[in-house]
Amino acid sequence: MDRVDNNIATSLADGEQMTIKSVDRIPHDMGHPMADPWIHTNAYILHDTGRWKDLNLKFVISCYRDWKLIELGSEKGQVLEFFLGKCTKIVDGALECWDKDNDGMIENDGFADQTYDVWKMTGTSAYCGSLWIAALSSYIEMLKQSGLPTKHYEEKLEMAYDAYIGKLWNGTFFKFDELPENSKIVMADQLCGFWAMTAMDEPVQISKDKMKSALDTIFKYNVQMYNNGRCGAVNGYLTSERVDGSSIQSEEVWAGITYALSAMMIEKGMDEQAFKTSEGLFESIWHRFPLQYQTPEAITSDGMYRALGYMRPLSIWAIQHALDRRYRE
Repeated sequence: MDRVDNNIATSLADGEQMTIKSVDRIPHDMGHPMADPWIHTNAYILHDTGRWKDLNLKFVISCYRDWKLIELGSEKGQVLEFFLGKCTKIVDGALECWDKDNDGMIENDGFADQTYDVWKMTGTSAYCGSLWIAALSSYIEMLKQSGLPTKHYEEKLEMAYDAYIGKLWNGTFFKFDELPENSKIVMADQLCGFWAMTAMDEPVQISKDKMKSALDTIFKYNVQMYNNGRCGAVNGYLTSERVDGSSIQSEEVWAGITYALSAMMIEKGMDEQAFKTSEGLFESIWHRFPLQYQTPEAITSDGMYRALGYMRPLSIWAIQHALDRRYRE
């Protein structure tokens, strides 16, 4: 996070010049295996990931998750102090740089400034907005555990929640972003941040009714209407009952997102929908295509795939985690 690489690269997406690694920004990767990994990080040059909205937020969430769920023994306080130093820079930096209208909620900049790196988001988005609420909540909990004041950030969290609901909730699901032309997009990953909070057994700011409605909508459109439920959850589906063709990634099923969505459904007691969702993906990868032991990042219903042996599908373990939590309780 603290490392800086002032070498300049050309963005493959728009041809703009960009710094390889900016200070206080989580790198996209630990370097290219054919170069000097660990020494020269951030080999990814499609976009300037220093402008991405989700990497830093996921780091904050991961810090709190690791501190809370991993047995650290006598080092627990020391680890929390270390995490807080990093997370304070991230949260304060996000409020300063990414909250353009001072409503407590960060905004996307109209390009693919997050891990869906060819799927553009503008203004408040369901995906990044949920991660921001989760990151801010995680940071507040770490402050409380350290005995530090939280009032300023709690006020920002309340504002962020109000903005998120006011801008995106349409009575059934959370809209993709603020653009009117995107209002029909049902995004499979719209609850990402709230899934993280649920998995950590933390309170979720969104009401149970809204959560259930959003999950039901995702299951109806992204799962059941896509290939008759035989392929997992497609990333984007329109309420006009067709796949969102605005980008390559909106047309894909991401294995990691499907398994995370299934885990979220289990957390909310929707077991039948959860296993129907993950079953379609599993059957496609293992039997229809087949891609056993080389699970890709993305597939489509016609057998196209991308990025074999990807790490995101390890979210399948979140399903086990959700079941373990249930039966421990």
